[in-house]
Amino acid sequence: MDWMQLIIRTNKDQADFISEVLMGLDALSITFSDSFDDAIFEPPVGETPLWQDTTISALFNVDVEQTHVQMMLKQTCNIEQSSFELLKNCIWEDECKKYFHKMQFGKNIWIFPSWEDASTLSKEAVIIDMDSGLAFGTGTHQTTDLCLQYLDQNPPKDLTVIDYGTGTGVLAIAAAKLGAKEVIAIDNDPQAVLVTTNNIQTNYVDSKITVLHSDEEGELNQVDLLIANILANPLVGLCEHFSRRIKSGGKIVLSGIFQDQVEVILDTYGHYFSTLSVKQKGDWCCVDGIRK
Repeated sequence: MDWMQLIIRTNKDQADFISEVLMGLDALSITFSDSFDDAIFEPPVGETPLWQDTTISALFNVDVEQTHVQMMLKQTCNIEQSSFELLKNCIWEDECKKYFHKMQFGKNIWIFPSWEDASTLSKEAVIIDMDSGLAFGTGTHQTTDLCLQYLDQNPPKDLTVIDYGTGTGVLAIAAAKLGAKEVIAIDNDPQAVLVTTNNIQTNYVDSKITVLHSDEEGELNQVDLLIANILANPLVGLCEHFSRRIKSGGKIVLSGIFQDQVEVILDTYGHYFSTLSVKQKGDWCCVDGIRK
């Protein structure tokens, strides 16, 4: 089925009201995005911030009366400029294949989507079968990349591991395929728990990995390595919790940290961890250290 998409550029003060009007005009879905592609990370609790210059994309049935919708917007919201464009039907799974390809991390770790052939790689290659999906963490973001680089350089052979904020389970799977004895993958998003469970089965490592929702975490045995690829504010709040989860001499890897947030992480985790070091890719940083 084809759709008509209406694009409106406005400001954050009008965005909510315009969306209500659009819903009254039978819009099927509404999306807010920044007009200048500026992402918002870690908004305050209970707030849903918008950008000063906000673009609204509204989806309508293909036979929508475009003139009527634009006239109503002009009358009720003082919208002078809006444009409709035809959104052709396509197989979205095939569209994803155009942009998600095999990726290498360090010397040996590879992420392969199911539609690409991994048979040409060497015996030493650690292959993770992973398609793009709803949960975060398929290696395309710098934060995941930094964690995979760490695992490639420090294979957790015979170690116990926690992957906290597992997303798709990519780091848990990498740890298992690099020789970890036991891995616990934890996330507070039920969708992530489901995706991770499916991905570890696809990669035949379900005998090594236990997947838990954070509400089910309870009391776990201390581990040799804890990886947390989330964001800086949660990392600060979870510092003591993570410290209790790691054996003395065990290691921690923290990612999802902007460059200007590194000092806060170092100050917070310096009470419990020594030899903290920082690696950076783009605007993002990864911190690792050893439990005192």
